[in-house]
Amino acid sequence: MAKAIPKWVQERLSKILKKYNDKEGITYDMIEKVLSIDDKNTINAFLNELKKAEWIEVKSSDEDLRKKIYIFKMPNEVMMEIKKDGN
Repeated sequence: MAKAIPKWVQERLSKILKKYNDKEGITYDMIEKVLSIDDKNTINAFLNELKKAEWIEVKSSDEDLRKKIYIFKMPNEVMMEIKKDGN
């Protein structure tokens, strides 16, 4: 069940969803490019917050098993889960 995320994570997630709203899978490189952050620790902290809050699913790439594909839940879907959990 999805949980609330910190504001700094929401802000970064918003940038990604604006750029890749309908994209089925987003790569680390795509995330890095949209956020314009070179610090891998910051990006990893962002992704870990989303995983911990159950806002993303992580899969291995079909082309290269070392690379990951991130599938983001849409905010309206997450809000329904949070609301349902709160009742």
